[in-house]
Amino acid sequence: MSLALDCDRKWWHGGVIYQIYPLTFADGNGDGVGDLRGIIQRLDYLNDGDPDKTADLGVDAIWLSPVNQSPMVDNGYDISDYRDICPIFGTLAEFKELLEQCHIRGIRVIMDMVLNHTSNQHPWFIESSASRDNPKSDWYLWQDPGYKDGLPNNWLSYFGGSGWTFNEDRQQYYFHVFNENQPDLNWRNPEVKAAIYDMLRYWLDMGVDGFRLDASSVYSKDQYYRDNPVKFGATDKNAYYNQDHLYDKDLPDNHGIIREIRALMDEYEDRVLIGETFIDSRLYDSNSFYGVNNDELHLPFAFEFPFSPWYPGYLQREIEKKERITPAGAWPTYFLDNHDLPRHLSRWIECALCTNPTEIAKAAATLLLTVRGTPVLYYGQEIGMVDNQDIPPELQRDQAVVASPTGELPPNRDGSRTPMQWDASANAGFSFGKEVTPWLPVHANYQEVNVETTLKDDASILNFYRKLLYVRAQSEALRFGSWRTLIHYPYEHMAYMRETASEQVLILINFAYEKPLELDKPITKGGWTVLASNKWESGKTLALPENLQSFEIDVLRKA
Repeated sequence: MSLALDCDRKWWHGGVIYQIYPLTFADGNGDGVGDLRGIIQRLDYLNDGDPDKTADLGVDAIWLSPVNQSPMVDNGYDISDYRDICPIFGTLAEFKELLEQCHIRGIRVIMDMVLNHTSNQHPWFIESSASRDNPKSDWYLWQDPGYKDGLPNNWLSYFGGSGWTFNEDRQQYYFHVFNENQPDLNWRNPEVKAAIYDMLRYWLDMGVDGFRLDASSVYSKDQYYRDNPVKFGATDKNAYYNQDHLYDKDLPDNHGIIREIRALMDEYEDRVLIGETFIDSRLYDSNSFYGVNNDELHLPFAFEFPFSPWYPGYLQREIEKKERITPAGAWPTYFLDNHDLPRHLSRWIECALCTNPTEIAKAAATLLLTVRGTPVLYYGQEIGMVDNQDIPPELQRDQAVVASPTGELPPNRDGSRTPMQWDASANAGFSFGKEVTPWLPVHANYQEVNVETTLKDDASILNFYRKLLYVRAQSEALRFGSWRTLIHYPYEHMAYMRETASEQVLILINFAYEKPLELDKPITKGGWTVLASNKWESGKTLALPENLQSFEIDVLRKA
């Protein structure tokens, strides 16, 4: 059984974070591309600042995918100026306005920080690549031609092929974990560290409330550039997974870098540090990023939970694992979707019994918003958005994948990055009803699946999310309480309790058709008040049901 969080509560412990992909969230200037002005104009949907109203979602923070200056080869994850805003999104003045408007509404702002690499158009790299003896010659990972096909070693790019690209001016190779236009910084160089840390202070001094660190487990590389071992018998289509990445990721030195960033963050009040622990890191690796003394990431992102199949036993196994290994005083975090993954409804609707996407979405929402930890929502999941799988090649924007030299990657990520569906007008209201060509094509279902339409339907996914978010905000147990399961190994339904000293909340989620409610641990049968349910009216007091109806969801408080 996990312990309730009884002390040192920070806003992110009980808060809900909402990820915005700025290119496709809202277009404020009518050019077809999402921007900061569009986000500002949609803030009241996220949180209008009035705790007595429930028309908004009531989220506590937004996480913005990168808005820094960028040539946009990897849609902003290739930064050419850390201290400025890319004109495609607006201006630095508009970013400051966004900060101000968010803070007025009680919304924190978390920036995505890409610190493993820069764009090859960043002035640092331009200078570094010009010669071997300039002041920034050692700011990136340069090596002479080596032993095999001229390459320095066997390190690979996650985007396919070798991780080494040859530079004619230096007559050397530079390393890149990702695309060749994203050269990796040399984190062993103290000048690089100083420049990065000074830049982070620049944004913190401006009032940014935290950072999400992109690919935060690959900063440090082996100083001897040793070959990675090849996994015995490995035959993955993406050759990256056929290596044991002993020397180009997850090095012990990496934790020292994260600790330094955390120490910098701790100089400021109430700032959160989130990290993507990258690609194929195992859960215990992600767990190690809390640090020995909880002095690294506040919230490490691990991918086992979103990659779980739609099966209660498997999902509960991942929750129990995280409950066991999260250090005392640390805090879990959960998400289902993000900008790199297919949306969860697109993944889970393929399961054998998953024929009703609305009920699956409500069950998934309940799970995400009632487990112990900080939930992260991805824009549009609250209305039931699914992947757009019909984007023709000429309209695809994920150039880092489209240009993969070996074609080793799965289909590109554009399908989960399509415009937010606001209403049934042109382009789903993405450009506020204007007839423009949006950054990516809007999903064909936008006339039925959109904010305006689903707000009017009491039984919609959006209204169920709004109800759960409101209930969560009012419940100490759901925000800070302990978690314990009432079923040892669930086959068809989950049942678990969230508890503090003064409140007990029971969650029942049926994953399939009508089933008897079977519990391994006895609890009081009667006197439960409905907080949220897709079968019972809120406020109703009832006994535990003998049978769970098809896809029944109940969030009940002990009266």
